[in-house]
Amino acid sequence: MKKRFIILLITAFFYMNLLQAQILNHNFEKIDIYYTDFNIMSVINLPCDDFLSYSREHKTITDSLDIEIWIGILNRLEKTDTADENYNKRLDTRAKLFLHGINDTISICLDYWNTDICNQRYDTSPELRLELEKMFQKPKPYKHKKNNRK
Repeated sequence: MKKRFIILLITAFFYMNLLQAQILNHNFEKIDIYYTDFNIMSVINLPCDDFLSYSREHKTITDSLDIEIWIGILNRLEKTDTADENYNKRLDTRAKLFLHGINDTISICLDYWNTDICNQRYDTSPELRLELEKMFQKPKPYKHKKNNRK
């Protein structure tokens, strides 16, 4: 009996920690991603609300496996330390994601350092930046090699 109780407590502890780690635990049907290159320098910070008028590229994800991958990346983000010097700075938005669920849509804005999800700040992970850059990467032009036959 004691053994079962201990196993139950351990299971409940892990279950609660898993739930707490989930930033996004909805079922999403579609993700719209608007993007501008992280390397573009601007004189002013681009606010999240104004980003769509400046965004250069857009992609929509509807494949359920791809959606799960993106949700996993977002759920692995770590909360920004409130002592961090970038914590209260306005985002210089470089991407905006809309996660469309059955009953609601969640808007996410991010810059190089921070990601804002439902008015909560998280550190923008290198994994998230890399995934965005890969998605919007331009294909390199094919260079035709000359045949040097003698």
